[in-house]
Amino acid sequence: MLRNSAGNLARNLAAASALVAAAALADPASARGLIRDAEIERTLGEMSAPIFQAAGYGADGIDIYILNDRSLNAFVANGSNMFLHTGLIQILETPEELIAVIAHETGHIAGGHQSRRQITVRGAKGPALVALLAGIAAGAVGGPELGSAIIAGGQGATLRGLLRYNRGEEAAADQAALNYLSRAEVDPRGLYDVFSRFRDQEVLISGNRDPFLQTHPLSTERLQLIERRLNESAGRTYPERADRDYWHARMRAKLIGFLDRPERVLDRLDGKPETEISLYKKAVALYRLPDLKQAIAAIDRLIEMRPNDPFYIELKGQILFESGNAEAAVPLYRQAAQLAPGEPLLEAGLGRALLALDRPGADAEALKVLKAARSRDLADSFGLRALATAYARAGDQGMASLATAERFAIAGRMEDAQLHARRASDALPNGSPGWLRAQDILSMKIN
Repeated sequence: MLRNSAGNLARNLAAASALVAAAALADPASARGLIRDAEIERTLGEMSAPIFQAAGYGADGIDIYILNDRSLNAFVANGSNMFLHTGLIQILETPEELIAVIAHETGHIAGGHQSRRQITVRGAKGPALVALLAGIAAGAVGGPELGSAIIAGGQGATLRGLLRYNRGEEAAADQAALNYLSRAEVDPRGLYDVFSRFRDQEVLISGNRDPFLQTHPLSTERLQLIERRLNESAGRTYPERADRDYWHARMRAKLIGFLDRPERVLDRLDGKPETEISLYKKAVALYRLPDLKQAIAAIDRLIEMRPNDPFYIELKGQILFESGNAEAAVPLYRQAAQLAPGEPLLEAGLGRALLALDRPGADAEALKVLKAARSRDLADSFGLRALATAYARAGDQGMASLATAERFAIAGRMEDAQLHARRASDALPNGSPGWLRAQDILSMKIN
C-alpha cells in the first residue's frame, strides 16, 4: 500500500529498507532516488487497486515506490514491492498504458519469479530488512523537495540482480497482466501499446537500448501472443473513466514540473492555451526558477479552479514554507491535512511548518501531528527528523534519540542508528514500546 498503516511494523520497515537518507536534490532531474509525494502516491494507489484486487492481493496488497530516474523502467523486488521509474510514468501518455505496466509487474510477483531468481532476502523480517536491503539504494545529496520528500540513492549490483528477467517469465507476466486488466475492466490494448513503443529498438545494439528492453526483453512471439488475446476479445468495450484520465494527467504534470529543467518546461508552454494541467506545470516550474511571485499567482489560479483541492493548497504551503514564511504556510498545511485526513505526508508537512514557528504552543501541536504521521508512515525520513526535534523541545530525549535512530536506520547508516538507539534504550523505561523499538535496531547486524 502507498499510505502505510499503523500496526504493520514488519511491512513498513521492509518498505523503509529500500530507502536511503532523506535528502533534497540540487538537480532533481539528474539524480536517482525515491520520491515521496502524497498526491502522486494517492493517484498510483487508485490506479493500481483494481489490478491488485484482480490478482488476489487486495487493493493495498502491493507497495509501489517511485524511483527518480529518467530511464524507462519498472521492476519488482523483495516480495510485494514494485518500483516505477519517473521516466516511464512521464512518457506513458494514457493511464491504460501505465496500468498495463503495473499489471505486468504484478504478474511477476504472482508468478514467484523473484523467488526463482533467489533475490528475496531469506529469513529476514521486521527491522532486519533495513540493513539487509540497504544496498538497493545508497548515497545522498542535497536540494529542494518534490512534494514531501525526494530521497536520493543509486542503483548498484544488488539492483542489477533484481532486474534479471528471462523471456519465459516475461511472456507469463504478459498473460497474467491481460487477465488482470480484463477483470479490472481496463482496456488491455495499453499493454500492446507499451511494448510497441520499444519494438523498433530491438535491432539496436545493447549499449543503445533503453533499460526497459534489457530488463523486459521483447520478442515477436510475445507481441503476437498479446495481439492474439486482444483479437479474441475484439468488440468488448471498456468503461470510460474521465476522473482517472484527469489524475493521471495531473501526476505527469507534477513530475514534469519538478523534474524537467524549469526553463525548458516554460519554453514548451509558451504561446499555448492555458489549461489546468499546463498551469500546474507552470506553477511548479516558476517555483523552481525561482520566481516566487509568479509561482504564487499561478497556484492561486489553480486554487480558484479547485478551492478544496488539498494538493494545490499543500503546494502553496510548501512554496511559502521553503521561502521562509512559515507563518503563512501553517494554515495552508493545516487546511490541506484537513481536506485529506489520514495522509501522513501532509501531516508531516504541517508538523515541520509548526516547528518553524518556534513557539511552545506550536511545538506541542507539532509533536501531536508528527506522532500521528509517524504511526501511519514509518519510511518518511523528513518526518522522523522533525519528530526528533519535537520530542527534544518537549524534553523527551529518549524518544528524540529513538526517532533519530530510526531515521538513520532508514538511511542504512547502522552505526549511527545504533549509537542513537543505545541512547534511547538507556533513557526509556525497560519494556516500554519505545525501548522495544530501540532493541530492534540494536539487534540489527552491521555489515
